[in-house]
Amino acid sequence: MDSFVKKEPINILINLKSNLISEALKSLLSLKTGQFKTKTSLKESQSFSPHKILVDIHTLSEGLQHRWPDAKIILIDTGLAEEDIISCFTSHKIYGIIATDTTPDYFYKALDAISNGEVWIDNRKMKVLLHSQETLQRVGTKESLSRKEREIVMLVSQGLRNKEIADRLCISDQTVKAHISRIFRKYKVSSRAQLVPLALKYYPPMP
Repeated sequence: MDSFVKKEPINILINLKSNLISEALKSLLSLKTGQFKTKTSLKESQSFSPHKILVDIHTLSEGLQHRWPDAKIILIDTGLAEEDIISCFTSHKIYGIIATDTTPDYFYKALDAISNGEVWIDNRKMKVLLHSQETLQRVGTKESLSRKEREIVMLVSQGLRNKEIADRLCISDQTVKAHISRIFRKYKVSSRAQLVPLALKYYPPMP
């Protein structure tokens, strides 16, 4: 007779700006008795090694991946714009995006899929990413960018403003503006959001 092997609970750190949503997710996970162990505070997690970290766009850049490099980051979508969705994928190692209107069954299914090495993206966000790939194919035949222009495109995709880009690259605001204008002309685009798909060319694939 096969022996029963008890699975260890999955450690999940819930690090969201909204305490209300954090507690709601914690309560939802507690319904699966013994399957999940959750923490909702960075202070609580001093001796806690999460397998997954639930974040929102406000807490995505808090160095969590550096602190727990083996943890899988899952973004809770509280109503992101299309360019924000693309930017999050290009700027961070994200294994899933789950909307707040997801049903509990699909929430559990998403966590299970991610545990099995899959990436979870709902249909609406998948369409956004596919559209960005179509845009990337269209711009792929245009002029190549210089190293500095590639750096600027990548920083634009992360949502940085001209002043922030200038500070990061140790150049003037006017130089950044001139570079962006030149990139716009090369690819016949008129907004910073349209540069986000282009940045996908310069990010390494996620392992």
